[in-house]
Amino acid sequence: MHLPFPPTLLIFLVLLSSLSAADWTDRLDNNKDWGIYRGDKKAIQYSELDQVHSGNVHQLKLAWEYLHGNPSGPSMYSNPIIVDGLLYFTTPTLDVIALDASTGDQVWRFNSAPHTANGKVFRGRNRGVVYWEDASGNHERILLFVKDRVIALDARSGDMIRTFGEQGFIDLRKNLGYPPEKMSIETTTPGITYQNMLIVGSRVPEGNLSTPGDIRGYDALTGEFKWIFHTVPREGELGYDTWDWEEGETYGGANPWGGFSLDEERGWVFCATGSAAGDFIYGGNRKGQNLFANCVLALDALTGERQWHYQTIHHDIFDYDNPPAPVLATITEPDRTRDVAVQLTKMGLTFVLDRQTGEPVFPVVEMPVAASDVPGEEAWPTQPFPLLPPPLVRQVTYEADLSRITPETFDYLLKEFRKYKTGPLYTPASLQGTVTTPGHLGGVEWGGAAFDPETNVLYVNANEAPTISRLKPLDEENTQSDSPYGRGYELYHASCVFCHGLEKKGNPPLYPSLEQPAKTPEEVKTLIRSGNGIMPAFTQLNQQQVDDLIAYLFEEPPTPSGGGSNTSDSTAEESDRSPHYAQIAPFFVDQDGYPAISPPWGTLNAIDLSRGEILWKVPLGEYPELVRKGIRNTGAKNFGGPVLTAGNLIFIAATPDEKIRAFDKYTGKILWEHPLPAGGYATPSIYEINGKQFIVIAAGGGGKPGTRYGDSILAFALP
Repeated sequence: MHLPFPPTLLIFLVLLSSLSAADWTDRLDNNKDWGIYRGDKKAIQYSELDQVHSGNVHQLKLAWEYLHGNPSGPSMYSNPIIVDGLLYFTTPTLDVIALDASTGDQVWRFNSAPHTANGKVFRGRNRGVVYWEDASGNHERILLFVKDRVIALDARSGDMIRTFGEQGFIDLRKNLGYPPEKMSIETTTPGITYQNMLIVGSRVPEGNLSTPGDIRGYDALTGEFKWIFHTVPREGELGYDTWDWEEGETYGGANPWGGFSLDEERGWVFCATGSAAGDFIYGGNRKGQNLFANCVLALDALTGERQWHYQTIHHDIFDYDNPPAPVLATITEPDRTRDVAVQLTKMGLTFVLDRQTGEPVFPVVEMPVAASDVPGEEAWPTQPFPLLPPPLVRQVTYEADLSRITPETFDYLLKEFRKYKTGPLYTPASLQGTVTTPGHLGGVEWGGAAFDPETNVLYVNANEAPTISRLKPLDEENTQSDSPYGRGYELYHASCVFCHGLEKKGNPPLYPSLEQPAKTPEEVKTLIRSGNGIMPAFTQLNQQQVDDLIAYLFEEPPTPSGGGSNTSDSTAEESDRSPHYAQIAPFFVDQDGYPAISPPWGTLNAIDLSRGEILWKVPLGEYPELVRKGIRNTGAKNFGGPVLTAGNLIFIAATPDEKIRAFDKYTGKILWEHPLPAGGYATPSIYEINGKQFIVIAAGGGGKPGTRYGDSILAFALP
């Protein structure tokens, strides 16, 4: 008999094809290399390295600094990964740079601009890349996420792998069941791999013209599409009956924009989804519980089959996304161990779920919450409240909670506060305006948390940043107008008002005013089509809709005709639709722009997960301008996560005072701090090369704190 392969090769291929899930494990899924976003696939942000410890951390010095050469927006959120001596990170223009991890010298740089849809530079938020190799350690590649594309690069040379996907990339607009040209997709957080599967999430628009936030699996070698999980259920699927569907509305969102964690032993991938869309702080056109929005999900990583889900908010009308993927911790007790999935939230609530079943480890009570008094809205009557651990942040703002950093501050805030409604967590937006606490940038953000497997303690940073949630009925004269200006008015208030404010006034410093656009109409058209930085692309708009938006932004409103209102047939056809509102959610701040609630505005917290107790809480960060006035220890809004080492240290940057700090894990005491050339709104990485331990941070500035931009990657080590 003639064999097509040599006998030894045939035996090898048979053995390779029979590998079980337990046989193919990722060599980088450990707590030493930091070859995976957030450190390992369980996202515990922990390093077993202890060369740098609480006794010598004060000796840390800058080992090297790399400048990528483009210190402008958006910020660098990249959490660098380190594989076989190379450090990989992404820039604000979505280039990938590989550095010698011991010296910071550039090895290669991949310019993504020629490989975007229009062949131009795309500036976007991006938290890093994925490294993948096959079961034999071959086909080593870096997977880069550029807006709506996944590009594969040779890990050693940086060369694009042209055989990947259809034309050298995966087009994420496809395989969603809708015309690709109508889909607006951006991947801001790297996917995750399991064996030969690449699993990808997305960021999608939050307005009425959204895109489904579905989760998809692709072949990591070929780029071939393999499976999809619909986070907005289709007819006949589980969860479909938890939505009230309204004809003529677009449904999307429910996207896991904060990435994934993965249990290799179970073969399950975990994620946490955000709010449903359309709309932001209003859900009258998507009444119901809205599965699988605001859910922790466990899926089979090879098939996408749902294993379990747990919803943290029903019918989210607060923009309380679940920002980070769950932390997959193992709690060690005297008589047993227990695998859990820990979900951190913008509400400051911590859900500790059994990893096998999704059932809460500590009691969770469905408690009645405030009803909405806004016509068309039906707030869900109850919400889940975990009894343990306690909330990380305050859940309501009373007059007594207003900031008193100066007497003038309190006087100003008291007058403002009395203009609005207020109430405990889950008090809905109102026509008058509701002070919502902790606010849509409060609680825990996308930086996640660090878990100590030795002590069962979770370390996490949190924000307190109340917002004013207000709904304004859209102007009937404009919404019924068939003029370009009138149609643009409705489009703007359906999709743009969340960021750019009522009457185009903006929400600075993050979102600029559009009352007098700094760009030309043609430049704005390009921006609408392609997106930039924190602004998503609105590719789902047709040419007339874009022209209508331009008319609203640049033209004077038409003079009302004297012949009465326009009551066309279209008005009658829309009479059964839920009311639509402009949705306004500025931060509730004092006269100088600081949070209206009394400090601390940002904290670092230690939670004992075995008992559900908060062990300590300390302010995180300061505002330099307040420090100069003698106002200290206020904490600050912080973006980026902590990492923990076996040297009993928590490293975190994240703050607008542009510092990186090391805290003692037992007490929360600051043991070391170092100024950065710009804010480090990213999560540090910890690794070892040639026997030396490094702590590296991306210092890109900008971001939601709005500080100066930078272009530095900095590594610290002992002398």
